[in-house]
Amino acid sequence: MKFKTMITFLFAAMLPFIAFADTLTLKKNHPEKYTVKKHDTLWDISAKFLNAPWLWPHLWRANDHVNNPHLIYPGDVLTLVWIDGKPQLTRKRLKKLSPKARISNQEDPIPTIPLASITAFLSRDHIVEPSLLEDAPRLLGDALGTPRFFEGDIFYAEGKFDSKRLHGVYRVGELYKDLDTDEELGQELTFIGHAEVSVSQKVKSTDKVTPFDFLKSSRDAKQGDLILPIPEYETYPAYFIPQPVDEKITGHIIAALNNAIAIGKWDIIVINKGHRDTIKIGSMFGIFRKGAGILVSDNKIIYQSDGNSMEQIGDPDLVLPAEQIGELMVFKVYEKVSIAIVMRSSDVMSTRYIIKGLNF
Repeated sequence: MKFKTMITFLFAAMLPFIAFADTLTLKKNHPEKYTVKKHDTLWDISAKFLNAPWLWPHLWRANDHVNNPHLIYPGDVLTLVWIDGKPQLTRKRLKKLSPKARISNQEDPIPTIPLASITAFLSRDHIVEPSLLEDAPRLLGDALGTPRFFEGDIFYAEGKFDSKRLHGVYRVGELYKDLDTDEELGQELTFIGHAEVSVSQKVKSTDKVTPFDFLKSSRDAKQGDLILPIPEYETYPAYFIPQPVDEKITGHIIAALNNAIAIGKWDIIVINKGHRDTIKIGSMFGIFRKGAGILVSDNKIIYQSDGNSMEQIGDPDLVLPAEQIGELMVFKVYEKVSIAIVMRSSDVMSTRYIIKGLNF
């Protein structure tokens, strides 16, 4: 007897405030068992079983040994079982046999997504309102006219600063704008390094300039970089729970943050949706390639890809439907924009691709 691949499962125990759809679709060739490997993610494991891997919270089942069913470790054996007609993944844990059998958690549990891909973007980089930077203090240089500064150097910044605060050196990056309205959505600030007001007797403060010790840097600082207090520590979860988004919420990819020209899986992108659009950490969007325009003229068919025609003859008579080629998950949210990671892509993508909420 064949099992039905469309099943209903209400995931209320662990996530009572998240409204997941109650339909799962198992892949036709899904495995019956899987041994967790180092560098696996919950997303990739779920993709082996589900056509829609963002529904992974439905699939895991708690047992008597571990209170949190999402703490999966390398070496664990996952088995697909059916309980009351519903598929669930059970887990057999690695055990250490000396002197008494006990669960061994020597390795970290696997994350939802590859945290190494997003760590830099969770730390100190920011996107702020451009108006907030108009009078921001800047790095002036030193008495020798040094053009670049590195860890261990001393430099001057304009203005007076709180000597008890740790400060950051930031470089102004891209000004993000809405592709449709040209609204300014935010100014990118790239974190350069840490600095603090210098206590060296060799340099002195005045009412207009303050010496700084460059404590730690990821790259060189330059004249004109901003000197700003380090924001209060922001906490982000290590486990990102997929969140549904109203499918009426649509937008665009407006930038790639890891210098990706051809955007693909695990690349980091900026979208033109944020807090004001009710976006939150974990929000899921589908990524769509705009439908090609087709123009029939003199028995010729001209295709337009993303609105750029191969030969400009006139307006197309027909526009094909947009094609979904991937999904993204938001992991950092600002007022007007969010930073997201591409979770799946069936083809290379670029900025201007359409995003649409996944209301699962």
